[in-house]
Amino acid sequence: MTPIQIPTEDEVHAATRQGEEAVVALFHGIIPNTHILAERMQKLEDRLAKNSRNSGKPPSSDGLNKPALKSLRKRHRKKSGGQPGHKGHT
Repeated sequence: MTPIQIPTEDEVHAATRQGEEAVVALFHGIIPNTHILAERMQKLEDRLAKNSRNSGKPPSSDGLNKPALKSLRKRHRKKSGGQPGHKGHT
């Protein structure tokens, strides 16, 4: 991986003294670097967003940020307790 070249403050000042064409040329030299950095940042964000539910990673690799478990049981509409009128015994 090649290091990203960022113009120094002196280079920016020299380009402004040379004129508009030099500033535009300096800017065009920076554009590919911004694309490279944007791609790298997107790859890192995608890697951070993965966990054991949306990738092939094992659950042990989730660390402390484990996703909340969802119950597979469905709610029912019946009230809890016995039949009405039945005397319970305890």
